[in-house]
Amino acid sequence: MRILALLLLPFSFAARAQFPYDLRHPDKVHALPSELMEVSALTDVDERTVACVQDEDAVLYLLDLGTGRITGKRAFGSPGDLEGLTRVGQEYYALRSDGLIYRMAMGAEAMQVLDTFRVRVAQHNLEGLGYDERRGLILIAPKGVEKGNPRTRDRRVIHAYDPLARVVLPAPALELSVEHVIAQARRAGFTVPERTTPKGRAVPALKLRFSSVAVDPVSDQYYLLSAVDRTLLVVDRGGALVALHLLDAGLFPKPEGITFLPGGTLLISNEGKDARPNLLRFERRTR
Repeated sequence: MRILALLLLPFSFAARAQFPYDLRHPDKVHALPSELMEVSALTDVDERTVACVQDEDAVLYLLDLGTGRITGKRAFGSPGDLEGLTRVGQEYYALRSDGLIYRMAMGAEAMQVLDTFRVRVAQHNLEGLGYDERRGLILIAPKGVEKGNPRTRDRRVIHAYDPLARVVLPAPALELSVEHVIAQARRAGFTVPERTTPKGRAVPALKLRFSSVAVDPVSDQYYLLSAVDRTLLVVDRGGALVALHLLDAGLFPKPEGITFLPGGTLLISNEGKDARPNLLRFERRTR
């Protein structure tokens, strides 16, 4: 095990040094209107436009990335706990926290609902949707954790839905151990959040309750937001840690949505908390 840790160190530090986004200095900050106070998810439409949804409101909002203004609204269902959104070609998928998914096409005045279905997985409280273009799979990120023994509670998964076969695949797209993520992060020199026990002992406080998931189109890595931790976890397709970033509370009051533009620009949305909701834009840095 010690040999393995030593072998992992050079890769981890190199990955940290090459992280392509400066999360402390967004290239653009859009203050969003109050009707998007609980913006919960977003996805790219094109290089200039994103679509987003907000909690309790089955409406797709179109947002201009040049001005930060809402340019259109498309209703698609009854009010509910809407938490996830992703685009697959010309179709859009919206996720309710209880597993109900809307498959839709863009209409002139309202979304055209093509289908609704429910996904059933071991975890409850589903929050994030993303699209893995390389594999042609929709990624489903649970915020909830399975009950059971410590090993079960330590497990985190990203489920894969095949939109052609219309089934959740039996094997997850990604499986992680919180304990292993913490060990990798510490070896690589990343800060891991901690809490103090009643006996005064400092222990890890990383929960990794995912609120959103996206795949970087340039690096092909998974980007996972955990709003409850205010962290961004980046891993490769094998689950090896690339980065763990504790996000600044001033910039990221409640990070709930993440997506990429085709060229690799990173977008993160924040629900309003003690301030207005916002959308942060991070351009990809080249070395």
